[in-house]
Amino acid sequence: MNKYEFLYKLDKALSGFSDQEKKEIVHYYEELIMDARDSGDTEEAFINRLGSVETIVRTIRKDGSFVTNVKDKKDFQLRKVFDITARVIGYAIYGFFVITVGSIAFGFCVSGISLVFAAAVGFIRDSVADPTIATQVMYAGGMVLGGSLFLGGVWCFKWIFKTAKAFIEKSLEFADKLIKKIGENK
Repeated sequence: MNKYEFLYKLDKALSGFSDQEKKEIVHYYEELIMDARDSGDTEEAFINRLGSVETIVRTIRKDGSFVTNVKDKKDFQLRKVFDITARVIGYAIYGFFVITVGSIAFGFCVSGISLVFAAAVGFIRDSVADPTIATQVMYAGGMVLGGSLFLGGVWCFKWIFKTAKAFIEKSLEFADKLIKKIGENK
């Protein structure tokens, strides 16, 4: 049975429903069939998996919330679009944040490594030429400072990929709950 035959039989079998409800149910099943076809399935195969028109109508009659759910499908699609948009914007902000803080962290790491290297070379060079304690303490302090900068950069990278991503996910979950709450108040 093709889509048109199925939808015609469904429309005729929905006696007892209002014209508006019939229209919404038929439109719902038409969208299901089109989605299945767009996904690479054939109309006939998908319609066969749906079951007989009589079984579908019996199920709809038993499930009093089915018609309401079909009516709410428009709000669901709007929420789905908003959810996708919020996720794209959230991940764009996250990406900008990662690039910004990542650049700072990278700068800390490179500065730290170069400071450790420069202080180590100076320590070795000046320990022979000027073996005073003040010189050794100065270069040792430079190595400690460089190591601290490097570790600070590593910590920033760790923080970005663990804490910041969790924060973005929590923000997106909050937005999703807010959208659902707004949809329920309608």
